[in-house]
Amino acid sequence: MDRLDALKVFCSVVDAGGFRRAADRLGISTTSVTNQVAALEARFRVKLLHRTTRSMSVTDEGRQCYESAMRLLADMNELEDVLRHSTAAPSGLLRVDMPGIIGTQIVSPALPGFLRNYPEVTVRMSANDRLVDMVEEGIDVLVRIGNLADSRLVAQTLAGTRYVCCAAPDYLARRGRPQSPEDLDHFDCLNFLYPKSRRVRPWYFQRDAQVTSLAPRGIFVSDHVESLIGAAVAGGGIIQVLSISVQDRIRRGALVPLLTEWTAPGPDVAVLFQQRHLRAAKVKVFVEFLHAVFRMRCRDQPARQEMI
Repeated sequence: MDRLDALKVFCSVVDAGGFRRAADRLGISTTSVTNQVAALEARFRVKLLHRTTRSMSVTDEGRQCYESAMRLLADMNELEDVLRHSTAAPSGLLRVDMPGIIGTQIVSPALPGFLRNYPEVTVRMSANDRLVDMVEEGIDVLVRIGNLADSRLVAQTLAGTRYVCCAAPDYLARRGRPQSPEDLDHFDCLNFLYPKSRRVRPWYFQRDAQVTSLAPRGIFVSDHVESLIGAAVAGGGIIQVLSISVQDRIRRGALVPLLTEWTAPGPDVAVLFQQRHLRAAKVKVFVEFLHAVFRMRCRDQPARQEMI
């Protein structure tokens, strides 16, 4: 008995909900399906399925076997794919997920160059900030801001960030500038609301290596960063967001940095992927592409080259 083939047959029976339906899907006889499941049960010395002439159910041991077998079969398929493509030119569908601000401002403008270099790769990009299960959702490469603790994933830092206070030039012309974080209560502040907890994020400042936080009075609160930035650009008040979110607008002069001597470090930007994807050519070249793109962005920040 080929145990791997027998496990494939057993998983097909569970997925199909019956021996005959599994046989039809696999293109083999019902007798062959029955014999392979029976051989597994004899090998493991446990009952995997309860079956009668009219119904079938999975035992506790069968459920455990099914879940372990599905992981094993997925690993085998991935191993075959990695070995087959490790020395080949990068090709195939690459599924990536990243925050919208990173996708629109940093990755997408550089993506045409990547696609020209690797014409056999097709990139499918989704943009969101929610936590995702890479395995369940079939994502090859994930970019996130902040710590994403998952022992199954390889994480590589792309860049650091900073908490930046800024406002539009016309707002500053009308209201003046705060000289210290404590002055913010006398200005119109636009606050970020954590989507899950619905709590207002404090503002972070650092002076003499000491990081402190404040909660300035806000006239506008939103859980959508782009809405806060849009309000600030329109002269609505002062915001504190991550530098990566407003880098381009500061460069264009639409926003002016404030309280720069109190700037505090923010969370890192990281690329994450599964360990077994490490040698897959399409994943490898895309991760290298991301590192190159972020190095270029950091090079534009002479004061803090490791941050964006």
